[in-house]
Amino acid sequence: MKKYCILLLLLPFLNSCTSDQERTRSLVNVFLVDAPADIDALWVEVLGVELQTATFGDNANGESQYFPYEAGNKRVDIAQLVGDQELLIGRGEVNSGTLQKLTLRLGAEKYVMKNGVRTNLTLNSEQEEGLSIDVDFTLRPGISHDIYIDFDILNSLRQNGTSGFTFSPKLRAFSKANTGNISGVLRPSGQNAYLYAVQQRDTISTGVNFRGNGTFRFKGLEGTYTVFVIPKNNSFLADTIRTVIVQSQQTTDLGTITLRPRE
Repeated sequence: MKKYCILLLLLPFLNSCTSDQERTRSLVNVFLVDAPADIDALWVEVLGVELQTATFGDNANGESQYFPYEAGNKRVDIAQLVGDQELLIGRGEVNSGTLQKLTLRLGAEKYVMKNGVRTNLTLNSEQEEGLSIDVDFTLRPGISHDIYIDFDILNSLRQNGTSGFTFSPKLRAFSKANTGNISGVLRPSGQNAYLYAVQQRDTISTGVNFRGNGTFRFKGLEGTYTVFVIPKNNSFLADTIRTVIVQSQQTTDLGTITLRPRE
């Protein structure tokens, strides 16, 4: 009877502790996605991601937490992360407040495959320490937040001559809570294309997911865009879709885009 009474007395305290923690912590999931390039594969060793946060009203005193990529095989072909493909690279709780910076940590193994030829890649000394992105995302307490790192291969690789590459990663980050998507399907089946969503001076690129039967998806958008479709096969004409409106947390479906053959 005494034990039962003590437990009843402790329950409000335990509930209070749980509620207090929920009010000050946020769950963050960090995903890696890609924009396409004219290569076969880009393999990198993903170690994890570091998040720098600041509590509400205290932006001067940030806190950094590192979340390792938990997969047994850390080699990732990021050229495959197009369409609906995305890779969870870090997950954990951080202090609620403002997410100020994301830092993607890569290992030593980095190489590109093109036409069956492997070319090893190097980063400058600063980037070897990590690929950082300054952000300003609000992390609400007790809520799961999906944050994306978009690895723009097209602007990250520069070919030197016939075999060499300069590797200078270009990344952007976005929050799923504050942005929307554009989706669609490219036909004829088996055709590939570069796709660009342009808003004033900002350009977001994506590619076709062959595993998804020609599907494509732009992520992390908001506002009005013009979508350009540039076929890789010169037998087809380019296409343009104007005034594509994207709203936060919604997907604008362009339906099926059928490439027109050149006459």
